[in-house]
Amino acid sequence: MEFTYTAIRAGGGTVKERLEADTEDQAIRRLQTQGYVVLSMEAGAARRTGAGGSGGSSKSLSFGPSGGFLQPRVKLEQVAVLSRELAIMLETGVPVTEALESLAEHADSPVIKNALLAANKDLSEGRTISQAIEAHPRVFPKLYVDMIRTAEAGNSLDTTLGQAADYLEAALEMRRKVVSALTYPAVLLIVAVGVLIFMMTYLVPQFSQMFDRMGAAIPPTTKFLLAASIFLRTHWWTIPATLIGGVWGVRAILGTPAGKDMATRITHKIPVIGDIVKKVAMARMLRALGTLTGTGVALLVALETSGQTAQNSVYERAMERMRTDVEQGVSLSDAVKSTRVFPPMVCQMMAVGEKSGRLSNVLLRVAQFYERDVDARLKMLTSIVEPVMIVVLGLMVGFIAVSIISPIYSLVEGVK
Repeated sequence: MEFTYTAIRAGGGTVKERLEADTEDQAIRRLQTQGYVVLSMEAGAARRTGAGGSGGSSKSLSFGPSGGFLQPRVKLEQVAVLSRELAIMLETGVPVTEALESLAEHADSPVIKNALLAANKDLSEGRTISQAIEAHPRVFPKLYVDMIRTAEAGNSLDTTLGQAADYLEAALEMRRKVVSALTYPAVLLIVAVGVLIFMMTYLVPQFSQMFDRMGAAIPPTTKFLLAASIFLRTHWWTIPATLIGGVWGVRAILGTPAGKDMATRITHKIPVIGDIVKKVAMARMLRALGTLTGTGVALLVALETSGQTAQNSVYERAMERMRTDVEQGVSLSDAVKSTRVFPPMVCQMMAVGEKSGRLSNVLLRVAQFYERDVDARLKMLTSIVEPVMIVVLGLMVGFIAVSIISPIYSLVEGVK
């Protein structure tokens, strides 16, 4: 039986030719043993797989960019699952176009669905995989595109997608740990604010009326409490207005490079929290750099892309400086030292990785070390914050209780 296939040949470049085989699976396996990445497979003149074929339902869909303003946000979990599923399908011999079409049919997110169908359509028109996914940055980040572009030349697409899934899953796990550590303190803070609002708007006004009727002598703390209660009930709208204005102002400041840099430096100086923020940024960068170099991405490209994953202006600038130094012939370990933002351990490990030729493995090990250290510090921070929040809540309620009881106690003493 004759098949017409489209595939990426060894060393890069797309080829469309024919071959004889008993079944489609046999044809695909034969091409894979020759180092080809199969994009699509046709039996005779009929299109067996791929989007964009005649009669396909995908023609009625919009293939516009997936990054529109009103598009729902793509979650990191969805991209990680997508990468893992695509890697498994390619590893088992499914052509790329068929894999993309199948994943699009079962995609929960409309953004991912449209991106996969659009990428499939681009592949059927002769574009490479990296070109097809590069048009959808909200679904496929730059790190992802760089890895796929390298895999196209090395014909290790399924392996590369598996490594991309590993990277995304590690990043997702780090995010979950940070969110988990912040959840309990946030809940306590919300409860504290709710208790404060209830007491100031309901309980305190009732005691205020009682004090007025009885003519009790009111101490300064109680006067302050009563004044705050009156302000909260009569000018309550100033609180949400202040919060909204504050959030808008902070966002505006952080939207500028100078403001973002200032906020980052201030955060770095906060005890415990600053150290955690630094290590989270380093873990992200080192894991991205190790993953990229491990898949064969050029070092200069890897430095540029991994710097963007830090989400930290100080380390982003450091990676830009490292890239410039390496481009001028400086070794990576010397470039790291010149930034003066990385710990000596990172500099030493990079030097070891360079000398041994195992830079990717060393970077991933260091990233794993920092991820575990961050996890331990987050648990420690949570164990400290919990009792502190409870004490603060108790002091707040105690202050209100004492301020209310003091006038009553003075009245009782006067009666005696």
